Amino acid sequence: MIENFHEFGDRMTASEAAAEAIRAALVTDLEQGPGAGLVVSGGSTPVDCFAALSRAELDWSGVSVYLSDERCVPPSHEDSNEAMVRRTLLSGPAAAAEMVGVWREGEGVDGLCEALDRRLEARTRPFAAVLLGMGADGHFASLFPDFSGLSAGLDLANPAHCLPVATAASPHPRISLTLSTLVRTRRLILLAFGEAKRSVLEDAAEGRGAYPVQALLAQDRTPVTIAWAP
Repeated sequence: MIENFHEFGDRMTASEAAAEAIRAALVTDLEQGPGAGLVVSGGSTPVDCFAALSRAELDWSGVSVYLSDERCVPPSHEDSNEAMVRRTLLSGPAAAAEMVGVWREGEGVDGLCEALDRRLEARTRPFAAVLLGMGADGHFASLFPDFSGLSAGLDLANPAHCLPVATAASPHPRISLTLSTLVRTRRLILLAFGEAKRSVLEDAAEGRGAYPVQALLAQDRTPVTIAWAP
């Protein structure tokens, strides 16, 4: 049985529910101040959630948006998560938020990772919310099953905030936040669609298979709320 599993009749309703949970978390954090941090994933799953969230009336100028993971490509590249987030989330009222990108011209993946790690180290408050997606192979962020550093990425005692990632699933080097950093949040939401991903979540929750998402579901630092739709 999956704890904190919420089933919705359609993907738009699930996306809007996730957006509302994030909005509420941001408002609470902004009231407590100073500023609020939001971590978001890339891919197609969160697009409708971002569209709904972008219309939320709150003090977006106090919100810093981080990526759960990124391909090491410039924001002008079609594979850039930053570009997708800017296009779908940082519009309307949400355009006032700060985008904490990963890319720096002339830097390799190790240098980019070190710069992001320093930025995250300077952040002393927990994030207001973290929104994650999941692949059919059970990966979240860029913590893929074939990643050679997966055990470090899933280690809750790992002080590193991010890791450089190489995976056969991507032609680009990647950077991913570690699980130990992703759980430093007040709200942790996993948005997933389709029967195949539900099966992965059920198997992971029961300890079947070897899915990275098992570590996310098993940790007790911050409970995961799952929003799922067919």
